[in-house]
Amino acid sequence: MKLGDFYLQVLLVFISWKFQVNNGQSERPRGVSLSNGPLYSNNEYFTCLDGSLTIPSSKVNDDYCDCTDGTDEPGTSACPSGKFHCSNRGFRPLYIPSSRVNDGICDCCDASDEYDSPARSLCANTCRELGKAELVAKNHEAVVMNEGFEIRRNYIERGLDTKTQRQQTLEKLKEELEQIEQLKDEKEQVKDDAERPEKDAIEKHKAAWEEVKSQREAEREKERAATAFSELDKDQDGRVTFEEILFHPELDPDDTNEFTPEEAMSLLAEEPEVFQDKFAQFVWEKIKDKYSITPKTTETPEIPEPPAPPAPVDEPPKTEGAGDEAEDDLTIDEEEEAAFEDDYDDYDEDDYDEPLEDEDLEDEEEEDDDDGDEDIRRYREMREKRKQKKDQKTDDDMPEYDSYTKTLIQIADDARAEYNEVNDKMKEIEKNISTLEKEMGVDLGMEHEFLPLQGECYEYSDREYTYKLCAFDKASQRSKSGGSETSLGKWGEWSGPADNKYSEMKYTGGLKCWNGPDRSCVVKLKCGKENQLMGASEPERCVYEFTMTTPALCNKKIDLTSGNMDGHDEL
Repeated sequence: MKLGDFYLQVLLVFISWKFQVNNGQSERPRGVSLSNGPLYSNNEYFTCLDGSLTIPSSKVNDDYCDCTDGTDEPGTSACPSGKFHCSNRGFRPLYIPSSRVNDGICDCCDASDEYDSPARSLCANTCRELGKAELVAKNHEAVVMNEGFEIRRNYIERGLDTKTQRQQTLEKLKEELEQIEQLKDEKEQVKDDAERPEKDAIEKHKAAWEEVKSQREAEREKERAATAFSELDKDQDGRVTFEEILFHPELDPDDTNEFTPEEAMSLLAEEPEVFQDKFAQFVWEKIKDKYSITPKTTETPEIPEPPAPPAPVDEPPKTEGAGDEAEDDLTIDEEEEAAFEDDYDDYDEDDYDEPLEDEDLEDEEEEDDDDGDEDIRRYREMREKRKQKKDQKTDDDMPEYDSYTKTLIQIADDARAEYNEVNDKMKEIEKNISTLEKEMGVDLGMEHEFLPLQGECYEYSDREYTYKLCAFDKASQRSKSGGSETSLGKWGEWSGPADNKYSEMKYTGGLKCWNGPDRSCVVKLKCGKENQLMGASEPERCVYEFTMTTPALCNKKIDLTSGNMDGHDEL
């Protein structure tokens, strides 16, 4: 209630009372408001306010309900639908259900509802004290409103300035985007022009290398075929017969336990024997995937028939220097390498490449057990050897490009780098435009007064949770016992009533409740000197309600002397 209206109402009550007394009118029936008093002024009859019945005035407040609307019993509890009016002089008038009249509980601050109750003596008239307290509270609200009003004026200035700046920045970014799009097209053309000769030269180089590799592979296959022929030709008579093939059951075409002469002859082009040229041409292609060539050794050991168990051999004595030489030749075999890979997959080499501090060196000297450090050292050694092996060039590696191709590649690389630089810059501009348009698309109030809240987050904590509101973005809650944030919704719209649209925010699409709807949140705003989250609750399942104060809603200025409000807040 406005301060001016409050004082005016008190004054009107007093004047009306004086007027009635001075004109000899009878007092209003108990429980009737001042404005309804004339409706009960007829001394003979009373007509129910709904017009349904006219009764003698003597039946008003006779503790018997005659009117269906209960208006004949304003001062008793006889009518279920009746209303009792508390005058509450010195405070605010109030209507209460007539069922509360004389029920032993003081509902009116002037105790008028308990006029015929044992509780009458216990009810004190507190209207004056309540009126004073309300006046103090309203004065405080007026001071807060005035201070917030001035802050809001500053918010409006900032909001309008920012709106103008954003619009200017957006126009500038769009101009830059047009220019850089044109530059990107130019750089892309240069890149495409540079990549065509580069691609042709690289493909030509690779094609030549593939031909060389093909020739080398053909030579290797020829050598392998010759070696296999020599190994299969057990009697070294220059022919491989089906009998000699039968000595190699792994060549059985159908992989059964029985390798027949017919099957052996089928491998020899249906002939009992073949010479080397025909072997290389027809036979080798059939058996090369199954036949394993015996690795070459410097000495061919004599294997006795039947094989005898090897005689025990004493370990030769170590000669001076031999150990060092052998140690230099040590390498980590494949099994050890695999074991290290399994054990140290989680190691980060960077963790062990940092220089040791003095105190670390002292700790190492003091520690007796350095097995862990030794394992790490060996692991590094293995990785280093693998890297060296990988870096070593072999005859099967494609040779370097010639100088002409290298020049074309460098030209194309430079063109790609320039194109990528421009393309990255263009993407950054597009991202900035998108962000700016999103910010500008938010309704920040009639005069942009809510802009200072945009991008800011506010928190409120109770015994169990910390609630967080990021204005025009999202709402969330986090348990104080730990865990991640739970989304209560993302910014949706202003949802206040038509005459006060900006008094309520709505956030929707939060985390889905178990076996329930998506969480949502309503933020109720009121005038305050600070942007502050004041409370949080869950009035309905999965529907949350925040209360918040903000100067952006202090849109009136109050004259503390007269109580009048100035709604003109434009700059």
